[in-house]
Amino acid sequence: MLPAAPSLDARIPVHVLTGFLGSGKTTFLRHLLDEPSLAETAVIINEFGEVGLDHLLVREVSEDVVLLSSGCLCCAVRDDLISTLADLLEMARSGRVAPFRQVVIETTGLADPAPIIHAILSAPELLHRCRAGAVVTTVDGVSGSNSIQNFAEAIQQIALADCVVITKTELVQPWQVDALKVEIARVNPSVRSLTSGKGAMASARDVFDHGQSPKQNPKHLGSGSVQGVHSHGIKTFTVEVPGEVEWPAFVEWLELLLAARGQSILRVKGLLPVKGDERPVVIHGVQHVVYPPEYLPRWPEGSPRGWLVFIARNLTRAAIENSLRSLLTTRY
Repeated sequence: MLPAAPSLDARIPVHVLTGFLGSGKTTFLRHLLDEPSLAETAVIINEFGEVGLDHLLVREVSEDVVLLSSGCLCCAVRDDLISTLADLLEMARSGRVAPFRQVVIETTGLADPAPIIHAILSAPELLHRCRAGAVVTTVDGVSGSNSIQNFAEAIQQIALADCVVITKTELVQPWQVDALKVEIARVNPSVRSLTSGKGAMASARDVFDHGQSPKQNPKHLGSGSVQGVHSHGIKTFTVEVPGEVEWPAFVEWLELLLAARGQSILRVKGLLPVKGDERPVVIHGVQHVVYPPEYLPRWPEGSPRGWLVFIARNLTRAAIENSLRSLLTTRY
């Protein structure tokens, strides 16, 4: 097990795992939850979209996962976060769930961590039972530089981090990782930087750094109400994909879409029924990149049979639906 909190503060640490859209938070969380040191961990996942998906991927590893309702933790569902934490603590106290030694909150890629930390530090119902743990920010080794240069959210996530994990390092050259570290240091000179890629992922002990004393009054937070900041024009919408799709044709369509509108499409993810395969196919795309598909063993109960969630800037649902009509024969 991970070492307990310092003897002067036995409260449960609440760690925040954040990072810009597509930076690999869920993949990294799945890796961390495979470690025995995180066996007694409660996980809360928040998604910015009309349909949740990431929790399905994490649930394959850990059953102690709570999915908050749609919205951003730093905005619409902050009260839900507080009540969820309070409920988890009460259920553990009464024996309705197994005891846990720490909590990990995985935020949406658009979340500003400051209001989340502020809520943990200031909510009366949490004050004597929880403390703010580490803020861990994943930065995409491929597109992280672009995110830092173009999105306030990415900068804020790095600025508030105790530890930055540069992901997907197997896809870039060492000099590119070094250059990204320089950009990260310009935003947060004191942050610990780790790298993580296939075959060489950072460990939970390194990431959450339990040897450090918790920060009781982070200087970044100030006092009073803290509001999250989002880039102008970002919205989320879901597009239904009726019927089974031909996989090669769909991939070609998605690649062409991201090539043409990648700067507008921050992220696309979804579940698809594919001809010739009974399993639902998990789709992930970030800006100009389509990632290899994953598969769920079965369709989630109550889930629509085909859908794509877009997080986009200055792009409408109608534009995507019009584009899909060129691929699908079923009319919306």
